[in-house]
Amino acid sequence: MIIRQATEQKTDSRLRNIVACALLASLCSTACASGKTVLQPFSWDTVPVYIHFGKSSGPLTDGEAKFVARTSNFVCFEKGHGRGRFGSTEKGIAHDAKRLKALNGKMKVLFYWNGFLNYPLYDACKEFSKHPDWIFRDKKGEPLYKIRKLEQYNLLNAEFRQWWASIAGKAVKEYGCDGIFMDALLQITNPKWISKGWGRGKKPLVTKAVADMMQQARKKMGDKAILLYNGLRSSDRGLAMRGREFLPHADGVAVEHFGAFQSRKKESIAADIEAIIQAGKSGKIVVVKGWPDPEFNWTNKTKMALSARQLAKEARAKITFSLACFLVSAQENSYFCYSWGYRDQHGALIDYPEFHKPLGKPKGDATRKKWVYTRSFAHAEVSVDLSTRKARIDWKPKKVRPAASARKL
Repeated sequence: MIIRQATEQKTDSRLRNIVACALLASLCSTACASGKTVLQPFSWDTVPVYIHFGKSSGPLTDGEAKFVARTSNFVCFEKGHGRGRFGSTEKGIAHDAKRLKALNGKMKVLFYWNGFLNYPLYDACKEFSKHPDWIFRDKKGEPLYKIRKLEQYNLLNAEFRQWWASIAGKAVKEYGCDGIFMDALLQITNPKWISKGWGRGKKPLVTKAVADMMQQARKKMGDKAILLYNGLRSSDRGLAMRGREFLPHADGVAVEHFGAFQSRKKESIAADIEAIIQAGKSGKIVVVKGWPDPEFNWTNKTKMALSARQLAKEARAKITFSLACFLVSAQENSYFCYSWGYRDQHGALIDYPEFHKPLGKPKGDATRKKWVYTRSFAHAEVSVDLSTRKARIDWKPKKVRPAASARKL
């Protein structure tokens, strides 16, 4: 039997209410979560680092766990983490979340939970498979796949949204995490899916369904949990910044393609910088995903053929531009993530010397002259030219105050 989506599903009164209040929500830049300080105490002592990766083969080694725990207080384990040993993402993440928290009492661990793509790497997928009406389908009732046979979620189904939010709740209350990383929100309203699946004119309805799912997840997780979504994104094709509509419903946002992929032109990077500043000043957590260069990522087969040592050397040599762009935009509760992908072999476990240098608080906002941004910190001077992709970070030696006895001499 053909399974239809929008017209044959149960009426969701909660969704109707959200639609009615959409204008109010969009005007509230600090609605829902902006006052939360779940990552406090935030520190400018060194570059605030966020680590995001998954290790499919098994849990972290003792050395890897110690490295992560001393490098950052804020980590997300990706889909499939630890699955090679434990059989599911939930078990793998729960295992290493507990270990990191034992090593670092300030550690916050996020559970990767995609908002649109049904990766078959979770125990939760067993329940999903029992509900064919939860699958995103075209007008003929055929599944619409992301790639190959990767299913996508029918977000207009109210029961699905409740189930999805319940897994977010389990991530916090059963798996020992501090919240979720909600991925793929920018894919949901892709014009291709509007045309093939949701139906023309349904974008506002789908957007409100996502907002409803986020609100339910936050309720299931509890007031102290973090909902970080992906994300804010500019485009070299001249499109407006995407993703702002979800900010009122989240604690934070990721800027994933910072200076790379389809956001590599100077105009796009400048737009991202301004979006990071605005989101940070509104009280949101902002994670900025930097890349060594626009072509240096896990999809580049030629680059990935290099040895791990070569890749690490090149990534270290190329960090300055991405890091400088982050530093001119960063606000309190902004975090820098640097690698060339999302698995353990993609640079997340590399030690970058810049992460250990004294930084100190910013002396003010960045100044801009044409495409050049500059900003001063207590222990660093930053300059970046978006038109040439040239940047400098002049690290100042941290002054050590002499001991009282020495001052008297």
